Amino acid sequence: MRTPRTKPLATLIPAVLAGLVSASVAAQTPAPATPPTPAKPEKIEVTGSLIKRVDTETPSVVQIITAQQIKESGYATIEELMRSLSSVDASSIQDGAASGFVGGLSTISLRGFGSQGTLILINGRRVAPVAAVDINFGRGSLINVNTIPKEAIERIEILKDGASALYGSDAMAGVVNYVLKKDYQGIDFSGSYGANDEGVGQTTRAAVTFGFGDLSKNRYNVFGGFEVSKRDSVMHSELKDRGNLGEHNTHQNLGNVTSRFTPDSSATSTPNYYRVPASLAGSTVINGITVANNNLFGANYLGTAAGCPPENTAGLGLPNRPAGFAATTGSMPNGFCRFNFDNADEAIAKQDRINGSIRGTWQINNDFTAYADLMYSQTETTEKRIPYTMTTSLVTSGNRTAVTWPLLSGTFLSQPAIILPVGHPDNPTTQEIQVIYRFTDLKLGDINDLKTYRTTVGLQGTWGAWDIDTALLYTKQENERIQQDRVRSSLLTSAIANRTYRFNGQNDAAAAATVASDAVNKGESEISVFDIRGSRELFAMAGGNAAIAVGAEARREELASVPSDIYLQGDFIGLVANGTSGKRSSKAFFAELRLPVVKALELQAAVRHENFSDFGNSTTGKGGFKYDAVPGMLSFRGTLATGFRAPAISQISNSFLLSFHSSQDRRVFDSLRCNSSNPSAPVSLATPGVTRDCNVLGFTSVPTGQNPGNLPTVVSGNPNLKPETSRSYTVGIIFEPVKDVDISLDWWRFRRNEEIRVQRGIDIMDAYNANPAANAAFLIRDPNPQSWLPGIANSGPIVALVRGYGNFKWTETAGMDYDINVRFPTTSIGKFSFNANGTITRYFDRLILEGGTVERLVGTSTADVPKFKGSMTLRWNQGNWTGWLRYNETSALDRGATTTACLSPTASAANQFLAARGYCRVGREETVDIGGSWRGIKNLTIAASILNLTENYGRSVDVPNTFNYWDNGTSGQLGRRFNINLDYKFK
Repeated sequence: MRTPRTKPLATLIPAVLAGLVSASVAAQTPAPATPPTPAKPEKIEVTGSLIKRVDTETPSVVQIITAQQIKESGYATIEELMRSLSSVDASSIQDGAASGFVGGLSTISLRGFGSQGTLILINGRRVAPVAAVDINFGRGSLINVNTIPKEAIERIEILKDGASALYGSDAMAGVVNYVLKKDYQGIDFSGSYGANDEGVGQTTRAAVTFGFGDLSKNRYNVFGGFEVSKRDSVMHSELKDRGNLGEHNTHQNLGNVTSRFTPDSSATSTPNYYRVPASLAGSTVINGITVANNNLFGANYLGTAAGCPPENTAGLGLPNRPAGFAATTGSMPNGFCRFNFDNADEAIAKQDRINGSIRGTWQINNDFTAYADLMYSQTETTEKRIPYTMTTSLVTSGNRTAVTWPLLSGTFLSQPAIILPVGHPDNPTTQEIQVIYRFTDLKLGDINDLKTYRTTVGLQGTWGAWDIDTALLYTKQENERIQQDRVRSSLLTSAIANRTYRFNGQNDAAAAATVASDAVNKGESEISVFDIRGSRELFAMAGGNAAIAVGAEARREELASVPSDIYLQGDFIGLVANGTSGKRSSKAFFAELRLPVVKALELQAAVRHENFSDFGNSTTGKGGFKYDAVPGMLSFRGTLATGFRAPAISQISNSFLLSFHSSQDRRVFDSLRCNSSNPSAPVSLATPGVTRDCNVLGFTSVPTGQNPGNLPTVVSGNPNLKPETSRSYTVGIIFEPVKDVDISLDWWRFRRNEEIRVQRGIDIMDAYNANPAANAAFLIRDPNPQSWLPGIANSGPIVALVRGYGNFKWTETAGMDYDINVRFPTTSIGKFSFNANGTITRYFDRLILEGGTVERLVGTSTADVPKFKGSMTLRWNQGNWTGWLRYNETSALDRGATTTACLSPTASAANQFLAARGYCRVGREETVDIGGSWRGIKNLTIAASILNLTENYGRSVDVPNTFNYWDNGTSGQLGRRFNINLDYKFK
C-alpha cells in the first residue's frame, strides 16, 4: 500500500520553528548566579583555518558531527550517516553497489560536484585514491571513506565552502575531515547487529578501543582500535515483499513487459536450438501470428534440450503467452526453456571488512609532543554476477559474429555465436545448430579486495611565539579485482572443437576451466607528503591580536592499475583491459591571515601557490569575514574563494579503458544506416533491421523492443589537460533570539570551470551526422562485409565510439543551508531538544559545449541533486534513558523526456497508469526513524533504532518497489530495518 503523502518538510519548518521558539521563550528562567571564572580555554584547529583558536565559529560554514552524535544517529555505518546529510548528494557511491570499475568502496560528493570536487582528509591530511580508472562517479578520483574504525572517530568536520587556498587540489565544493581520537584511557567493547524486518540483509560488527597513559602525568599515551564487520548478500528474490509488486507488475504488463519473477530470458543452461540460415530476413505466420524469422520464437527454432525445470518450461509451469506479451509477439513453443533473472540478480553485495588503527603520543618536553599513527583497512566485497550468456540473437551462416570488442591497439576482435557441428554430443540434429545458452556452472564472483595503509609521524608544539605542526605522511591503497570464470575466446573455440565442455550446465571445475579463467586487475595508489605549518599572533588590533599561519608541503603521487596478460590480449569475450600508470610531484606554499579589526569584526585571508610536475602552476585565494552585529545574538559571516582540481593521473597520463555509454537525453540516429525522414518512426536501412542504427546510444523512452543497450566506447588519457578551476561564495546569519534557540542560515554559490570530463557520445554522433567525412574516425563500425549495406563499403553498424578526456565548460549551483536548534527546559518527564536542518538548492546548471544549451538540472535524475533535502529530529533524555524521533525528506526528481512522455495527453497505457498514481517522477522520499538507548547498568549502553518505520518506497523509479529503488546497492532497499548496538567501557 502506498504511503500517504504528507506536507513537505520545507513548508513545515517556519510553523514548527515559531511554535518551538515561543515555547522556549515562555519557559525561560532567571539567569543563575555568576559562575566562577573558568580556566583559560584550550586553542584548537578547526577545519577551514590553519590558525588555532578558542571559538569554533569561523567565517566558513563548518558542520561538526561528534562521536556521541554518531552513536545516537541510529545508522549502522558512518557511510549511511554521511549519505543522510543534506549537503551530500545521491551521486556518492554506497559500497553495496559497484561503480563498474571497482566495488566495495564508498565516496562522498558535496553539492553535486562528485567525489573529485570534495576533498577527504584524516586528521587534516590526505587519503590515497583508489587505484582504478573511473570515468563515472569520481571522474578520475575515487576516495574511499569506509576505511576508518567507527570507534576511533572523535568527530567529523564538514567544511561547506571552497578551501583550495588552504588544502590544495580537490577542495572545490568542500572538505570532509575525519578527526580521530588522540588521547584515551580505558577499554571499550562494542558490537552491533542489523537486518530488515524479515531478517534479510544481516550486518554484524564488533570493535574494541583501548588507550593507556596520561600525557599530563606519564608524558605518553597509546590509543588504538580494531573493528571487524560482515554484511550478507541480498538477492532481489529475498525482497519480494518490499514496495508494491502487484501494482508494479500491472504497469509492466501494460507496457508489454512480463511480470517480475516470470522467467524472462531465453538464455538458460538448458539450451534452445536454432538452425543457422543463410538469411534472417522475412517472417512466418505461426499459430495465426506473423513472427519475424530473426525472432527466437520464430521459424528457425528447432527445439530445446531435456532437463528444463517445469516452472521455466513453456506449456508446463510457464504459459506460452505470459502476461505482458504484445499481441504481435509470437507465442513461446511448447518445451521452450526460460531463465529467471530475479533469482540470480543481487541487490546488495556480500562484504567483509577489517579496520585497525594505533597512535602513540609522547610529550618530549613542555613545548613539544611527538606522535606516530598507523592505520590499516581491508575490505573484501564479493558481488554475484548473473550467469553469462554470449548472445540472445540469432546469426546467419554468412555472418556468425555474436560479440565484437575492441583491443587497445584500435583493432577489433570478434567471437562467433555458439554453433555446434553435426556429431557434437549436444547437437541432437543432422545439421549444425546455434544454441542460445547461459553458463550457469561457472563461478559467478566479482571479488574486489581493497587494502589501505596509512602512517603519519609528526611533531607538534611551540617554538617561541609559533605553534608548530610538521609531519611526514605515507598512504597507500591496493586493490585487486577478480572476475571469476570469465569466458575466453580461444578456450571456447577449442572446447567446441574438442568437446571438452558440455552445454548442459552440469560441468565440473575441470571442464569449466576449458572455457573460462579469472580476469584480474591489480592497482596501487600512493601518496607521500612532507609538510610543515606554523601559526602565531602578530600585533594587537581593536578586536584582539592579529594572527598568521604559513606553511609548505611537498607531495609525490603514484598510480598504477595493471590488468593481467590475458586481459591485455583481449581473450576475455567482450572485456577490454582498463589500466593506467603515472606519477607526479608537487610543491606548495600557503599562508593565512586572521585580522580581528574590531571586537565584533574578524577578517580572514588565505593564499596558496602550487607547482605540479605534469601540468604547471595554480594559485588560489580565499577571503572571509565574521561580524557580530549583536554580540551573543546576531552574527553575519561570509567567504569568497577560488579553487582548483588537478587532473587525475588516470586522466592526464598513460591510461586506457573501455566503458559502456548510453544517452537518456534523446534518440540518436546513424545518418548512414537510418532513414529518419519520420523522426517519430525511423527505420533501419539494413535487412533485417538493426535496432542500433536508429538508436545508437540506447535511449530508453522508445517503443518496446527498440533499446539496443549500452554502446562500448574506448577512452584514453590526455596529457594536454588543464586543471579545473572554481569560485565559491557564501554568506550566512547566526541568530540566537533566546538562550536555548539558535538558528543559522547560509546562502552559497559554486561555479566550476574547465570541467574535465570524457566526451559524450551524443556530441560525437551529432558532429558525425553534421559532417560524416570529418568525424568518421570517432566511429568504429562492424568490419564484417556481411553486415554492410548493399553497395556501400565499410557501412556496418556502429559497434563502438572513440572518446577522449577534455576540458569542457562549467557547472554552477546555488542554494541555502539551514540549521535550527531548540533546547527545552527540563521537565518532570525529562529534557527535550529539537533540530531541523536541510538544504534548498535553487539551481544546478551545466554547460558542456561552447554554444550549446544550458542544462537546468536541479530536481532532475540527470544530476541527482534534489531541490530539497532535510530532516527534523526530536530528542528526549531522562536519567538512564534517551530517545529520538526523526523525519527525513528528499524532494522528487524529474526524469526529463521520460517524465514528459509519461504526462503527455497521448501517453501509452502504461504511462497513463503511472500518471494517474503520481509515478512519473522519482518520488519524494519521506521516511521516519526512531531509536533510543538505556544506560541502567554501569558502563553498559544498549541502543536500538528502527529506520524507515513506515516502510516508505517513495524514492523509486515508476511504481515504488525495491527493484527500481533509486539508490541501488544501498541499505535503503531493505525497507524497514533495525540496528542494535551494545557498548561496554572498562575504566
